[in-house]
Amino acid sequence: MYKDMVSVMDFGSSKVTVLVGQREVNKSIRLLASAESEYEGYSGGEFIGVSSLKTAMSQSIDDVERQLGCDIRDIFVGVPAEFCFAYDKLLTKTFSKKTKITPKLVDSLFLDDDESNPYLTHTVINKSSLFYIVNDENKTNQPLGMYANKLQTRAGYILVENKFKLIVGGILEGLDIKNYDFISNTLSESVHLLPEQKRNEGAIIVDCGYISTSVAQALGDGLKELKSFSMGGGFITSDLSKAFEIPFDEAEELKHQAIVTLSPLGVEYYQTASGRKFSIKAVNEIILNRVDKILVMVGKCIDTFAMELPKYIPIYLTGGGLNYIEGIKDYFRRVLDRPVEFVTPKLLLYAKPDLSSSISLLDMALNLYK
Repeated sequence: MYKDMVSVMDFGSSKVTVLVGQREVNKSIRLLASAESEYEGYSGGEFIGVSSLKTAMSQSIDDVERQLGCDIRDIFVGVPAEFCFAYDKLLTKTFSKKTKITPKLVDSLFLDDDESNPYLTHTVINKSSLFYIVNDENKTNQPLGMYANKLQTRAGYILVENKFKLIVGGILEGLDIKNYDFISNTLSESVHLLPEQKRNEGAIIVDCGYISTSVAQALGDGLKELKSFSMGGGFITSDLSKAFEIPFDEAEELKHQAIVTLSPLGVEYYQTASGRKFSIKAVNEIILNRVDKILVMVGKCIDTFAMELPKYIPIYLTGGGLNYIEGIKDYFRRVLDRPVEFVTPKLLLYAKPDLSSSISLLDMALNLYK
């Protein structure tokens, strides 16, 4: 048994990942074990096959237990955006005289909240401050040390569908894991991937996965908005496979070769390992047709945000669905009329967009564990 080890389970749109790690002295992460198993995924806020889900969860846990040489008894479960809902409300605390704001006082602001919510089908899993207001006038992200007669915070809540909890919790208990907590994938990504200063200004983070995409507005230590839709990079692979009547793995290879900013004359081609050649013009048109549909959905999500962010605020793009397509960042920028930046985990060994969710979850879980 490793000292202070923490386990997380991440539900991607095509695979279940389990990571086990420790916090190093320099605050980096030491990965002790990892495993992933493919499953049918989810769509429209529903798991496509519970049997497939159960098998993938069991296999991933068995794999990391073999690597560790011990059983897992506690785990943090990441909840994808498709199973979550975000809202916010104002919390207030008043004092009879001017009082210095301390960490204990800030904690009491949240502890006194009854966490009631108007959504009977959901349960609160994360609560954090978007910003603070001191004496009705001073808006700040750091109130400690200030003196106040009144302290308020705009608190952001993330709720999980009760059905998700019942399905995943039931499977875990069947695997003899009785202690588990749920945390938001998207919240963990925003905190781990985005600098605090950018979050305090308000930031847009888009995670495009294989068959699902999340669009969130991060603010302070929480999420002001959280949207999602069932479309991602796997749809591009499917489009290529159908159009050229080729196997899925060859279509995936073709997608990863693509450079969508090319403007070919019509005679140039991509060539796969099978030796087959495919017109660059035709391939790019198929890819961009699907990317355009994804971008329309991303744009609609951003347009629904109650708090409008200036056009100079970039979109932070992560996930394994689109980031590997060369030229996609420039295409995003032109279509959505915003700067676009790729973001990946801060740890050098794991700085890949398809690891953003898993590593961010592990980082947040280690912070919660300490």
